[in-house]
Amino acid sequence: MDNRNDRNTWPETEGNLPQQLFPQRRCPQRKRLNPCKRLMSLVLSAALFGGISAGAFYGVSQLFPQESDVVAAESLSSSGAVVTSLASTSYSTARYGMDVSDIAAAALPSVVAITNISVQEVQSYFNRFGPNGAGQTQLEETTSCGSGIIIANDGAYLYIVTNAHVVEDATTLSVSFVDNSVYEAQLCGADETVDLAVLKIALSDLSSDTLSQISVIAVGDSDALEVGEQVVAIGNALGYGQSVTTGIVSALNRSLTNESGTTSTYIQTDAAINPGNSGGALLNLDGQLIGINTAKLSDTDVEGMGYAIPISDVAELIAQLMTQTAETETTGTSSSQQSVWVTPAWRDKRTYG
Repeated sequence: MDNRNDRNTWPETEGNLPQQLFPQRRCPQRKRLNPCKRLMSLVLSAALFGGISAGAFYGVSQLFPQESDVVAAESLSSSGAVVTSLASTSYSTARYGMDVSDIAAAALPSVVAITNISVQEVQSYFNRFGPNGAGQTQLEETTSCGSGIIIANDGAYLYIVTNAHVVEDATTLSVSFVDNSVYEAQLCGADETVDLAVLKIALSDLSSDTLSQISVIAVGDSDALEVGEQVVAIGNALGYGQSVTTGIVSALNRSLTNESGTTSTYIQTDAAINPGNSGGALLNLDGQLIGINTAKLSDTDVEGMGYAIPISDVAELIAQLMTQTAETETTGTSSSQQSVWVTPAWRDKRTYG
């Protein structure tokens, strides 16, 4: 009987196994591509990879839109650009979307320069050596400057809010608008304890050209401010005309007490507040009025400590002052009218802007 297993047995050999049992595989030689074909294949491969990557990214962005937004924001930040996270709220995105130049362009038509002409009694130089010696005095006209903000338009009058110390003892108040036109203004009312005053100008007195270039300021919410938030100050610094400075909110609810003992709270900022800035605008990055620049600490050891009245604290008071009529008195032989309100001086190192 044949043994079938014999057919599957390996032949007995000595030494090396016969080569036919382990044939060597020869790799076929590849044909070399010419340079043009090789370049074409690389281009096609890159295009194919790019298409697959783009499709995958689009699919992920559709499945996870919020996560992809965050990744995009982080990649922008890593490049060195200052960006707001795309995952932040719409409020924050809008808040930090304006450039300072845009804020200035929008707000300058609402900020005015105020000139205060007053008559003060001063010692007469020419009579110093006369019969009465140094006891002789004379009336002298003096000029001071400040800033103001167009706060309302009721169809008959344009109303301008400023500091009470800007209009103190004025016989004549004039207002210069963004187009450099100058008009005389009337004092509606003032509150020396808060250091606020409101002026008005009849719309009928303004030229059509001036009316086309001025606007009422947009009012914001000073209660929503945060320490460290960027702000912009605009005012008639040193009487040279409107200038723009920037800074941050250094502190909120900063208490200061004036000479009469009245304590008020202010926004503290390091935006430059100089003489002439009093009554000017402090704006947030939405271009909205959030403070009225009022004072600064002035000393060789002090830098960057300016103060503004929070607009939300005085909105109702401003509305009341708009409806008042200033009490006046006639001075001597002059027919000019002089306000009876006097703003108390700030003590220590506090000086008006």
